[in-house]
Amino acid sequence: MNGLINGFIMCDHEEILEYGEYICRKCGLVLGQQYISEKIYSESPKNDKNKSKLYIDICNILENINLNIYCYADDVYDLINKYLSDFKCENELKIGASIYYVLTINNIACHFNRISRLLCSNINDSKKLFKPYQVFPQQNILSNNITKLAEIVLSFTTFEKLDKNNILRLLKVLTCKHCSYSPITQIAGISYWYFKIQKKQKKSIKIICEYLLISQNSVHLYLNHSCVNKWTTI
Repeated sequence: MNGLINGFIMCDHEEILEYGEYICRKCGLVLGQQYISEKIYSESPKNDKNKSKLYIDICNILENINLNIYCYADDVYDLINKYLSDFKCENELKIGASIYYVLTINNIACHFNRISRLLCSNINDSKKLFKPYQVFPQQNILSNNITKLAEIVLSFTTFEKLDKNNILRLLKVLTCKHCSYSPITQIAGISYWYFKIQKKQKKSIKIICEYLLISQNSVHLYLNHSCVNKWTTI
């Protein structure tokens, strides 16, 4: 039976094999990786930071998503204090973004949307989780683009799995790195273009914007931008 501790889900895990990894069918956790760096730390931190509320929250969240506290708590705590101390958002979002960043730079597979689903109750919170993540240095992140955000927001739609995968593929090709439009606007615009041009299927901008909780006007403006005029069917 799943329990709820400090607002976070404890899961008893039901394993399924997916793409060569054992995944929990309930919470989506990649199993068997949470203690991959356990040998790095053998004892708890010796300083007083583990007495702070932030540090306690970090430990609670790590525990509730089955990640080793001694491996990651110090790194997450230091990351928040260095880059996010003045960032205006809830501590839970700072912690979630920091955990994902630490796992990513250590080449540990853990999808962004899996952390998001554990910490966020809706799509707006998921988009907020992406913002502090972007504050961290990105030069060592191979997939420094909007794909992570797209995986989250598309998971809230009723699009078919094939359509979601095709949109993610198009994002890697069509996203303009110099565009002033927000990532969520580009995701919506490319989704609309995909259904209209590639699938020859009517999917209104209104419906897509309702899924992604953004204004239709921004998407209309984006679709009239010069970078969109260069797109061709792929």
